[in-house]
Amino acid sequence: MANHYHGLAPFKGLELLQSFNDSEPGRFARLLPELPPLYVNPLTLHKIGEANGVMEDRGLPNLSKTVELGLIFFGQFIDHDITLDDSSSLSSNNVPSKVDNVRTPTLDLDSVYGEGPEASPYLYKDGLYLLTGADYAGNFTDEQWLRLAAKDLPRNPLGTAIIGDPRNDENRVISQMQLGFLRFHNAVVDSLKDRPGAPTGSKLFEDARRVATWHYQWVVLNHFLRTICGDWIVDDILANGRKIYVPEYEADGDVEPFIPIEFATAAYRFGHSMIVEKFRVQQGEDQFPLFGDRYGNGFTPLPNLRAVVDWETLLDSGNGDFERAGQLDTKLASTLLNLPFLPAELPAFERSLATRNLLRAQSFLIPSGEQVANLMIQYGAKEITSEMIEHVSEAAKRLGDLDKGTPLWLYLLQEGQTIGRMNNDGKFERGEGLGPVGARFVAETIIGLMELDDRSFLGTNRNWSPMDSHDKLGPNGVTNLYDLLTFGDN
Repeated sequence: MANHYHGLAPFKGLELLQSFNDSEPGRFARLLPELPPLYVNPLTLHKIGEANGVMEDRGLPNLSKTVELGLIFFGQFIDHDITLDDSSSLSSNNVPSKVDNVRTPTLDLDSVYGEGPEASPYLYKDGLYLLTGADYAGNFTDEQWLRLAAKDLPRNPLGTAIIGDPRNDENRVISQMQLGFLRFHNAVVDSLKDRPGAPTGSKLFEDARRVATWHYQWVVLNHFLRTICGDWIVDDILANGRKIYVPEYEADGDVEPFIPIEFATAAYRFGHSMIVEKFRVQQGEDQFPLFGDRYGNGFTPLPNLRAVVDWETLLDSGNGDFERAGQLDTKLASTLLNLPFLPAELPAFERSLATRNLLRAQSFLIPSGEQVANLMIQYGAKEITSEMIEHVSEAAKRLGDLDKGTPLWLYLLQEGQTIGRMNNDGKFERGEGLGPVGARFVAETIIGLMELDDRSFLGTNRNWSPMDSHDKLGPNGVTNLYDLLTFGDN
């Protein structure tokens, strides 16, 4: 089986896995076309991102005090729901408007649902339920493999996951998270169909899909964004509107959401700095690398029961005993600077995720972080000051020859380390999340995708919450990612 890792190889044919709407695959676009592109000597970028270089976290990681490690993988899950670039290249300049975004630019869980039961029947059972590995366990006679299949994604005889987006099998945690969403939908179906006057058939499926999707969007807004960007910026955007993510009206009066190329190639790659070298996935177990014998490698079946993710270990269930993410800074885990699954004959710079990020952004002619920050000030982002910009810029120069400007991705990592996440009291927590520029960029884009989607809860019913009497799940409701991924276990 060919292994295709996120951002490293093309995924052909996923146009068929679009959402349930009739739209064609969208395009990426520039959010800030008025800004000039930054150019940094590629050899400088190679040097900055090299293994054993200035970005490598060689010792024990500096851990966040507040950010659950599971949220960083959830950020990857969100990315797979809204973006898929299967055609750009690191060896030539890329034009955003000519690059297909094969995913829909909305948080609609098309990576889970495919095109729905009629167009993607191989993902479903009885037109209502999403298939899981438990539905395939009958194919095994060996008791051990039967137990593993019941805790895994549905797979064909070659071990390939049968899911809406192949990328959600590229590592063990994202694979188990995909399984959690399959189970969540199925649990929602069971919850709704047991209620008096419940619909049946396709109407029951559509109701369950809406309820599951709206809960997912609620978690993105009120758990993920509030943790990574801070309550203050989320509340400001919801109360006072977006300042930079403001798509233009079309001729027919509609506003179509899109993925900014500055977001896809730079701003939303902050999570790479928050992945730690080793971690545990079960209480009481030792920590192990993401790729290896214990957790397995990407695009492979569950190797053993010790690789089953206990979400109480990666997310806060309320007891405070969970794996922390690394701090948001300019350091990356060693394994990310020498990716173990890439061919050894590749040049060293091509095996570094950091260098690949820097080269990819430059291939799309992305502006510098300083340019973006100053434009945000012009657009009315009062939380950003020229003193902050100068402080971040000076700190970033320690990474290499960046006198003319800092690549946007590096700038936002440095901002998280130097300034930090802004709290409601106006104070900043270094390393605990995105700084003012990164937080506004990420939060406005994701909130904008929801506000401009007339199927989302923000685009349909801004009064909705998981405590809505018609949609409430369980006695306490599902209000965070831990609740969502474990709801099917109740």
